[in-house]
Amino acid sequence: MENPDGVKLIHRLENELAKTFVGRDEEARVAILALLTKQHAVFIGEPGTAKSALIRRLSQLVNARFFYYLLSKYTVPDELIGAIDPIAYKQGKFVRNIQGKLPTAELVFIDEIFRGSSETLNTLLNIMNERIFVDADGTVYNVPLHSLFGASNEPPSDSELVAFYDRFLLKHFVKRIPSDKLELAIIHNLNLKLNTKPIIDLNKINKIYDEITEFMIQNATIISKIVSQLVVVFRQHGIFVSDRTAVSPYHLPRLVATYSYVYGVDFRKAVITVSKYILPTADLLDAYKKALDSLIPTELRQAQEKLEIASNYAVSGDLASAKKYTAEAIQLIQNLMVEQTKFQMYADEIREVMYNAEKLLKEITEIEERLKRYKKS
Repeated sequence: MENPDGVKLIHRLENELAKTFVGRDEEARVAILALLTKQHAVFIGEPGTAKSALIRRLSQLVNARFFYYLLSKYTVPDELIGAIDPIAYKQGKFVRNIQGKLPTAELVFIDEIFRGSSETLNTLLNIMNERIFVDADGTVYNVPLHSLFGASNEPPSDSELVAFYDRFLLKHFVKRIPSDKLELAIIHNLNLKLNTKPIIDLNKINKIYDEITEFMIQNATIISKIVSQLVVVFRQHGIFVSDRTAVSPYHLPRLVATYSYVYGVDFRKAVITVSKYILPTADLLDAYKKALDSLIPTELRQAQEKLEIASNYAVSGDLASAKKYTAEAIQLIQNLMVEQTKFQMYADEIREVMYNAEKLLKEITEIEERLKRYKKS
């Protein structure tokens, strides 16, 4: 069932996309998840955080036709789908010039996506849902759209936009580059040399999509149980999850199956990881954490977070900070192992975090020892 070559290509794609930008690893992963699920993603955050550049780069790496547009309240659908040919129209023919426009694109990035008029957003909605649009003369255009990415400074506040917003399965809140990484980002950009060769194409992506579909069907029982538990807990904590997101095989169940398949984790960890991306607003993060506490022990979640921080410090060369956070993660896990009930329920996850923490600590210690020998010599 597993396709190691396909999965390796996906990891290569993600690594290549992420290394183009400093501090955009999570954004790269969200984009990859949208690609693998054939779903749409919206990035919420202030301008200048590399949102459009990330998707443009992704289109290069998968050799996909790309379309970009910045919406305003004055944007009309023709600006996206192409204008009517005036000469042909005078001759009684209804011809739309779609070349280079959205109807010919495979990956699309729409900036300020919630500023469009109702007519424009309805056109987008039909294309996102059905991959078609029906013209005024009845002509049906099949759109080769794989995924559409949107960007906005903030989530929509207009109640009329709620349904449109919900069409984006993945919602990610983008932050500025941390102050301590600004110098690194400047140096990185000054020395950046891009690989211009595609790593994978959409035909291969579609084959992996089909493999994930089979994987999802084979594990339907456990995926259904875990997803339903999550949705119930979210709703109990005031987090809106639509029925479409919860039950459609193209939405959250597929997102969980995709993450599990590609990143080799169990379904419980997959649902906990990807559930953050269905939060409609950033101010629900506190409610989200409380909801997760119902699904996963606080100590385990904190240990996972500290281990991730430690790994980032280790990569950047700050061994002292990496060692500190790794030791804290180990202490949390040791405390958790004493609580028999929690340990029995989450034994696999606890053992995995402990293994990874001890492995990282060993690697840090070996690097420190090599540095000491180097200094002495």
